[in-house]
Amino acid sequence: MKPIDKSYQAAVDNEADKVFKLSIDELIMIEDYGSIEATIDGNEISICFWHYKLSDKLHHIVFVAARSVYLIFTKKYLSGVKLENGNILKLSDKEIGVYD
Repeated sequence: MKPIDKSYQAAVDNEADKVFKLSIDELIMIEDYGSIEATIDGNEISICFWHYKLSDKLHHIVFVAARSVYLIFTKKYLSGVKLENGNILKLSDKEIGVYD
């Protein structure tokens, strides 16, 4: 993985870590969607997030950043957290893959 890829992935992982540290009540209050500004190598980027309320006991919060790699092609970076049966956990690779 190139250093720029590591920086982008670290940025979305950092946002997921912030949510991971919240209380359940704070997590439930997160908006349905939005964006967060971050800086990578002196450049401002947007990290978008979506809060999927799949049921009362299951929520997914997914963070996505993208960068242009060639002409119209982009590379996505994803991370996320879930609230499942009263526990706050990181989304697995399989769960993250659903949002790719």
